[in-house]
Amino acid sequence: MNPARKALSIFLTAIVASLAGCSDLQPSEAVKYDEAAAWQTLGLKGARADFEKKLGDLAKVKLETPPEVGTDYHPKFPPDLPFKPEEWSTGKATSFVNDPRAHRGGTLRMPMRDWPPTLRTEGPNSRLKSTRDIHELVYETLLEYDVARGAYLPRLADYWWIGPDRKTFRFHIDKRARWADGRAVTADDVKATLEHLMREDRKDPQVAERNREMIKEVKVLDRLTVEITGHLPQWETMVTIGLGTPIYPAAYIRMDGETYLSEWNWKLPPGSGPYALATDGLQPGRSIAIKRRYDWWAEKDPANAGKFNFDAIVYNVIRDEELEYQKFFAGELDVYRVNRAQRWVDEIDKKVAIQKGWVQKRKLYNLEPQGYSGYCLNMRSAPFNDRDVRAAFAHLFNREKLFEKFFYFQYDYIDSYFPGQIYSRPNAQRIRFDPAEARRLLAKAGWSGRDGDGFLINGRGQRFPALSLDNADGPSFGRLHQVFKDDLWREAGIKLEILNVDYASLLKKVWEYKFSIVFFNWTASIFPQMEGQFASKLADKPQTNNLNGFKNAEADRLFDAYKYEFDQAKRLNMMQRVDEILFDQHPYALAWYAPYWRVLYWDKFGHPPEYSERFVGDFAAITRYWWLDPERARKTEQNRAVDKPNHPGKPLNQSEQVEDRYWLTHPEPRVEPGRDEALRALGVEPAH
Repeated sequence: MNPARKALSIFLTAIVASLAGCSDLQPSEAVKYDEAAAWQTLGLKGARADFEKKLGDLAKVKLETPPEVGTDYHPKFPPDLPFKPEEWSTGKATSFVNDPRAHRGGTLRMPMRDWPPTLRTEGPNSRLKSTRDIHELVYETLLEYDVARGAYLPRLADYWWIGPDRKTFRFHIDKRARWADGRAVTADDVKATLEHLMREDRKDPQVAERNREMIKEVKVLDRLTVEITGHLPQWETMVTIGLGTPIYPAAYIRMDGETYLSEWNWKLPPGSGPYALATDGLQPGRSIAIKRRYDWWAEKDPANAGKFNFDAIVYNVIRDEELEYQKFFAGELDVYRVNRAQRWVDEIDKKVAIQKGWVQKRKLYNLEPQGYSGYCLNMRSAPFNDRDVRAAFAHLFNREKLFEKFFYFQYDYIDSYFPGQIYSRPNAQRIRFDPAEARRLLAKAGWSGRDGDGFLINGRGQRFPALSLDNADGPSFGRLHQVFKDDLWREAGIKLEILNVDYASLLKKVWEYKFSIVFFNWTASIFPQMEGQFASKLADKPQTNNLNGFKNAEADRLFDAYKYEFDQAKRLNMMQRVDEILFDQHPYALAWYAPYWRVLYWDKFGHPPEYSERFVGDFAAITRYWWLDPERARKTEQNRAVDKPNHPGKPLNQSEQVEDRYWLTHPEPRVEPGRDEALRALGVEPAH
């Protein structure tokens, strides 16, 4: 030990010992002091003069501060293996809809409905679309996927290999790949990421269990090569690890669960992607900002030309939809997603900014997989542990009234857990508002009468349990819940109380299953994975997506078989049967969906002629492919100043048709000569 450090330790020990021995002394008492005896009692050696000299040396000591996270990381790798590209698979860089002529720069101001409970990528309360959209711009997966061609494409990995046993997978990391802190991306980062996902102390049991079931071993073969071995052959392994797993830096992600869950709620480890959390990017309760990385390792890749064009993206928290709408037309937001059909049909066109073309409106159709939504019914306890009660609630959900009164018939019924997808069961039963059938089902479950106050009762005179529904979506959605509430009482004598809460409070109750009924939306993917939402093994574990507590032995067998079936036609049949089981059991009273997205945006943006990819829509397309057009922005600003229209002679002064259905009938991007020429000049073949 450093002599000065030892002196400090002795000095503090002496002080503590002295204080401990002074508790009974009175100030007036004369105390005899034997220095030698005291020195011996304290266990100190040497003369007092020596001690005081060492104590004086403390001023010269340079105290060592604990290393910052990420700095104390010095991995060692096996020797590099011979790399023979001809023995591996790869893909040629291709474009999707990006335009190399896109302007770089500017800030995109986006709305965010509520402040997220955490920025963490995993753990409790982390599975939110809003934060996932941010993570997808900060982190990268090993591969990308070209849906139109059914082909994997390079991303962090430039090569990959699938063993003949179909359970061994190797990925070779692109040697150019770098983290935002300048470190090279290595095979150890992949290993650390998968270890992170499998750890129980992340308190994310669904993610941990899924990865542990899938992965037997992760081995670093050399600095750039990682090998993942599965327990059994699964077609999902390549999809999940290659496409569905963002890779994190080992230097930051290797930590104990307590540290991760407590100290990383509002921090993000450095990413390898095109954006990073801005230095001052977190304004608690107000906004999250990310900035484009000009040192992004793939910045100069020809296939990325025209992608990720904004210098900064700011997500502004606006909890009230009406206020969001007002702030958009006040110019405080750049884009606004129109969620209310009444607003789209009956209100927006009356706005001067729309009539003058300063704001553009679009209804954009594509084939992005649609998730399901509806009233999620907690099956763990009464009353929704009874299938007939759940079916009755589905028949009491008056979507017809909502379509007529609020939706202007702009939406489609959700009659499947795969709405609009090939996995939807064919020629199946549909449920519509039917109070008589609902009452029959309730009577079958033992709830057959109403008391003098109108409450639904059973044969013993007990009232049906009073229900409460938390609403975090403001008055706009509250009016829809009110229709459901009124119909439950009028048609069945069931009381429902609507409670307005903030989003964080709602999520906490949902993930802890402390609810009876809640309205919930799910996203979907090209490769459906329903096990996470309905597997019996997850029903009683907190913080999983099995919100209902759904348990079904046949569904479990299908989930297991689905993972190991490499024949897509057979997987299709399995998911259609799963859809039949779910629809028969009614874990949700299903709602509605739209095979399009409606957006308003200030006329200052350029965008691909398709607006989005065929299978990717919404704001993700805007952050990925749109750009700020300085000339359009100047024109709009000047025309607003003198009250001139932007596009005179065109309907509603819109630059293009309001509705775009291109992707419904075309599998590939439009032929656009200027874009195609720019792509070919970079050595990239257009996707059409």
